[in-house]
Amino acid sequence: MPHVKNIYVKVLLALVILLGASTSYGQIIYGQPVSGDLRMFYSHFKLENDSGSTTISQFMIPVGGFIPLGDNFEGRFYIANAANKLKYADTDYKLNGLSDMRLQVNHSFAEDRLLLSAGVNLPTGKKELTQAEEWLVLDFLSQNYLNFPLRRLGEGLGLNLLVGGATMAGDIRLGGAVEYQYNGSYQPYDSDTLDGDYKPGNHFSVNAGADTKRGRMSYSAGIIYTIYSDDKLEDVKIFRQSSQLDLRLSGVYEADRYDISAALRYLIRDRNKSYNPKTGELLQQLKAYGNEFLIGGRFTYRPEKKWFIAPTADLRLVAANENNLGSSSVIGFGADAGRNIGEGINLGLGFKYYTGSADGGDIDISGYQISAGLTANF
Repeated sequence: MPHVKNIYVKVLLALVILLGASTSYGQIIYGQPVSGDLRMFYSHFKLENDSGSTTISQFMIPVGGFIPLGDNFEGRFYIANAANKLKYADTDYKLNGLSDMRLQVNHSFAEDRLLLSAGVNLPTGKKELTQAEEWLVLDFLSQNYLNFPLRRLGEGLGLNLLVGGATMAGDIRLGGAVEYQYNGSYQPYDSDTLDGDYKPGNHFSVNAGADTKRGRMSYSAGIIYTIYSDDKLEDVKIFRQSSQLDLRLSGVYEADRYDISAALRYLIRDRNKSYNPKTGELLQQLKAYGNEFLIGGRFTYRPEKKWFIAPTADLRLVAANENNLGSSSVIGFGADAGRNIGEGINLGLGFKYYTGSADGGDIDISGYQISAGLTANF
């Protein structure tokens, strides 16, 4: 594969990673072998206010893999298992189970200037949650001032399609992509009063990105705009998630034995819409989640080719919403380390500590996350 093709591969990869929240991934790299990825995350947070304390933890094991399917053609899969435990008002609650399995295929065309990616979300995960216990755990997992790698388990059948392209403008790599995600119906929780299935809204995303290099410095920027259709219950619209604009900027300085990287992200959200579940009439428009700002940095030191250590730090700020939840700010700092332990086999370890506050300072937050991973090429 000529070197010029790798130029376009890099920006196409950046595009699908930017849309990673919608489960699209891509990496068309010539000669990459079959690989498997096994990881472990343990996350624990404590929330304290005048009423007492609440703790929530998650032990999560994701498994992923890469399979080359032909020239410029590849497949990927991902599934996870999680055990969640919440202690709230002196009562223990649990939510355990599998996530849905995600399958994705990617194919590049026209000397890697064009990318077509298609995927399916198989409904293998846990659904029909008990309202009294498991639904409460899921509600805490969804709080955006906490950092959990898996926030939801089973959903319905999902399908996504992404089309992207890349080109050069002088020494700047440019790319763009559009993606459509279809979400099927499913039974979200166990209830004698819910006869029909819940149909989450589909969404459509538009993505643009650019990157360039100046000496030892590399710069990249990206923007994603996403809109959602209505959520429905028994074919009556009940909710619509707000549209959002995701802005990202990053830079990397590369030296012989170390790299220094920094990233900025600003997420702008509109108002969510709630409808009367019987008539479908609009009831209210509120900003359920505030805008978010994230800044982070990483110093990666490589004393030898076989291993590295990387201190990290980040700050996450979430603005107040329009549903009586104040602003939050959380600082995270820790380190990652990795080592090659055999031909094509890499081991990684990580630790991160979190501290901050939520709801305008009324809730004190502390927590940590431990991670480990093993990647093998075959």
